[in-house]
Amino acid sequence: MEFIYKLLNENLIKTDLNAKTKDDVLIELAQVLVDNNLVEDKNLLVEKLKEREAIETTGIGHNIAIPHARTETVSGLALAFGISRDGIDFKSFDSKPVHIFFLIVSNEENKNKYIQLLARISRICRKESFREKILKAETAKDVLKIFQQEETV
Repeated sequence: MEFIYKLLNENLIKTDLNAKTKDDVLIELAQVLVDNNLVEDKNLLVEKLKEREAIETTGIGHNIAIPHARTETVSGLALAFGISRDGIDFKSFDSKPVHIFFLIVSNEENKNKYIQLLARISRICRKESFREKILKAETAKDVLKIFQQEETV
């Protein structure tokens, strides 16, 4: 089982996204993975993420979106996390703006870990207390600590 806090580090967390649109978020978080040498081809990744969003939004409600894609431009399983203070229209199921973003990318071999990670994120995000704590987090270190507390209960 992949723990969120073990997949993340401070460099993979943006507590103040600049993005104003859905596409901007995908590009900004994809860049985080590229900057951390987890993804080779940002354009290919963004293209895959947009294809996935075209099928069905990954805005799951409660101000959360989990954009994700499988692509061979990553050599395993990678995760980036971002917070938008203003909120972004992500065409979510509940029509509310999204503030909390998890970007998950995996290759085919890691499909099972990827599915388990999606389930883990969904489970944690159901808790209102978790969402409130995350939105109050000011630094990447704060975010990591919150994930660690949630996942080691």
